[in-house]
Amino acid sequence: MVRKKLIKIAAAVVSAAILAAATPMSSFGVLTGAQVEAAAFDYHMVFDATFYAQAYPDVVAAIGTDAESLYQHYVNSGMLEGRQPSALFNAQIYMSNYEDLQAVYGNNIAAYVQHYILVGSAEGRVADHLLPGKSLVSFDALTATGVTPASTSVDLSAWNLVLVNHEHPISTAYAPEVTLCANGEYMHKDVTPIVKQMIADAKAQGINLYLVSGYRSSSRQTYLYNRKVNYYKRLGYSQADSEYLAATVVNPPGQSEHQTGLCMDITDAGYTSLTEDQENTAGYKWVLEHCAEYGFILRYPKGREDVTGIIYEPWHFRYVGVDAATEIMSRGITLEEYIAENSL
Repeated sequence: MVRKKLIKIAAAVVSAAILAAATPMSSFGVLTGAQVEAAAFDYHMVFDATFYAQAYPDVVAAIGTDAESLYQHYVNSGMLEGRQPSALFNAQIYMSNYEDLQAVYGNNIAAYVQHYILVGSAEGRVADHLLPGKSLVSFDALTATGVTPASTSVDLSAWNLVLVNHEHPISTAYAPEVTLCANGEYMHKDVTPIVKQMIADAKAQGINLYLVSGYRSSSRQTYLYNRKVNYYKRLGYSQADSEYLAATVVNPPGQSEHQTGLCMDITDAGYTSLTEDQENTAGYKWVLEHCAEYGFILRYPKGREDVTGIIYEPWHFRYVGVDAATEIMSRGITLEEYIAENSL
């Protein structure tokens, strides 16, 4: 049972902006986390290439009528420009119809599209015409939403030692430069080659590792956190208790290290479930023994839940640099304690 009092947070928040200027998805160089969000999410459910081509002849003149090219244009630039992907979905209309979503997603266009795909369509929400009594609202009239920051902001200049937790939230608008690492997952651009080397070294010793999760946008974190809150609510817990319990398992957006691109959920390739049983695998034992050599630490160790505020996670490893990792792992302390001791 987690003993540390967790900050009470709103049940639904998303990043202020998750899309950037057009970048061809076929060329994976250094991307911002915002661009990865577009590349990682499947928007085909709301996209109609024929409609898009007919609605936007300027796009056709620039890139032609290939369906996949049109889709990628929408994902990488058209969405942010407010272009409509099909006759059945209009993000501005969808936003204008539902004040409850406006309070959650603010001016984050992609978040509305994702909400409709993941939840709204199944709920029967309307996205192709204004409901009675509703008027069209401009995205510019809305403000970005996010977790209220702490009184002191996180110092991102010490990029490898940045502390992100319930008491030290990061701006939900923060998006690091990330590169493709393994299994379709992205990591901070400076950490990606280190993780690749770790996986290769393990394989050379007969250990197959699997990168389950790396960089995660605040929008994605919102979805995961809200899903966990709703899980506890279905079990009969109150809203406040559901938020408390959910935050011990899935960090709220703005409070997750995954947004920095510095941490990873990595498992034995033969057992990829994120459970405590992971500690019994050869993959975990290898990573635990060698992680400090690559600058990583076991971020949420067993028995330290009162310090980290998070349950034991034998799959979650965080990059802090070799020197810090060596001391943290050899002493069996947490990142919170290391930072406090060194007045960082």
